[in-house]
Amino acid sequence: MFFLESCLLMLLHREAGYGYSLMNGLRSLCLCSEAMDISLLYRALRELEAEGLVSSSWDEERSLGPQRRMYAITAQGESVLADWMQALRQRRKELETLEAAYDAVKQRAHTGTSP
Repeated sequence: MFFLESCLLMLLHREAGYGYSLMNGLRSLCLCSEAMDISLLYRALRELEAEGLVSSSWDEERSLGPQRRMYAITAQGESVLADWMQALRQRRKELETLEAAYDAVKQRAHTGTSP
């Protein structure tokens, strides 16, 4: 799963949204630069919808301005997000173990002790 798609699923897990609100959500999480093109976000949303992870519909409650397409996470999307988060937590543990081993070797080298 691509990182942008995972971030979008996380935002939609919080609440349904439309393209520009999701872009703002990504920015608030510092997960994309100001230069990110909105077309990349919409492409990712279309791919998520094609995979059945997101559904969309026109916002019927909006009376002023152009209609917006609202996106929501599906049950399948919730499941995929939960799996991805579990894999991410496992990877973090592995990275922390590797980091601790590196720091221990570095500390021994610095103090002049052998393993």
